[in-house]
Amino acid sequence: MSEEGHQYRASIVREGDWILVYLNERRKFLVRVRKGEVLGSDKGVLKLDDVIGLPYGSKVKLSTGYEAYILRPLFHDFFLKYRRVTQVIYPKDLGFIIFISGISSGSRVLEAGVGTGFLTTTLANVVKPDGRVYAYDVRREILEVARRNLELSGLIEYVELKLGDIRQGIEEKDLDAAFLDIPDPWNALDSVHIALKPSAPIIAFMPTINQVEKLVTAMKVHGGFIDVNAMELILREYIVKEGATRPRTTMIAHTGYIVYARTCSKQ
Repeated sequence: MSEEGHQYRASIVREGDWILVYLNERRKFLVRVRKGEVLGSDKGVLKLDDVIGLPYGSKVKLSTGYEAYILRPLFHDFFLKYRRVTQVIYPKDLGFIIFISGISSGSRVLEAGVGTGFLTTTLANVVKPDGRVYAYDVRREILEVARRNLELSGLIEYVELKLGDIRQGIEEKDLDAAFLDIPDPWNALDSVHIALKPSAPIIAFMPTINQVEKLVTAMKVHGGFIDVNAMELILREYIVKEGATRPRTTMIAHTGYIVYARTCSKQ
């Protein structure tokens, strides 16, 4: 794990650590602890010198007297700091995608359509330390943004970022799973089928139902995919107060459609 990684063994804050300063559910700040620097917010200022040596979970006071907590960042907290250049796959979809893929430490997986790198980072966190993510994108500038985000999370060593179009072919073979976030995944079915192990899953994420229809139809015509499923996830949060618990007035409803299938011998 690199020093910039998201997991820390230490129980106290050290200079150079990333910390999550939690003021309330709407105010969470991921910052690097450096002497002489401060964190400013609308609730006051926190001197970062003052948190060095504190146990994680400690309560501190800002310059205004407002209380905050010093937390050790978890994997998903680093998404707050990511530079975003494309629409991202939400955590509610990421967790489900990983679950149905069956990948684990040591898996070798394909990703196409890297974007900001949210999915790339999630995949790397699952397959490390012995696995590998082969992440393809057709845009060099997108790959550079993803590289910086992966370096922030300390997971770049488990990813091979590749400038290329998987519709034209995939260099790797015998891969354990494929994750596609491209506008026309139906045009990549031949190359993905060749790259995957027999019975390995292919999972595509798409924003429109028209794309779902085209992909599922193409899979059936192709003949090399079975167990084809299309689905979407909806997340509803609740405000919990004694005697007044209710759903939030806003929710994360449609974020995208997921199509899942397994490879088989071509019919």
